[in-house]
Amino acid sequence: MEIIKADLSKLDELSEFSAQFFDEIWSTSSFESEIKKTNSAVFCAVNDNDEICGVACIENQYGDGYLHNIAVNTALRKQGIGKILTDKCADFIKSNGVNKIFLEVRVSNLPAIKLYEKIGFKTVATRKGFYSNPTEDAYSMILELD
Repeated sequence: MEIIKADLSKLDELSEFSAQFFDEIWSTSSFESEIKKTNSAVFCAVNDNDEICGVACIENQYGDGYLHNIAVNTALRKQGIGKILTDKCADFIKSNGVNKIFLEVRVSNLPAIKLYEKIGFKTVATRKGFYSNPTEDAYSMILELD
């Protein structure tokens, strides 16, 4: 498993991965926009066949890190890929002089919440009706970086 920073050659595969594993599907143009921004990064965990097994999208938003999405292929979960992707996002954000990462997570997504808490994220608020399809509350979480 290798972690790479996605470039435009990965757009179709990112879109396909998103359709399978993201709660809220991202379009090809959404990935393209994030890849082209200098304050954002899309990281991919790829296997030996250069197939995407996990994706994390991070952005420096006005001096705070914001983790837009993180997902790992269902068959490969609980192998540390999510933590490795999160660590890569933290390194990117720290290299931009940022010391905090924020995210939202569905209150029902217990495996993700458990992962985030294990990494060190703390719940700071509940956002009512944050998600649609289905409508659901979100926890806002923060990770303070060293």
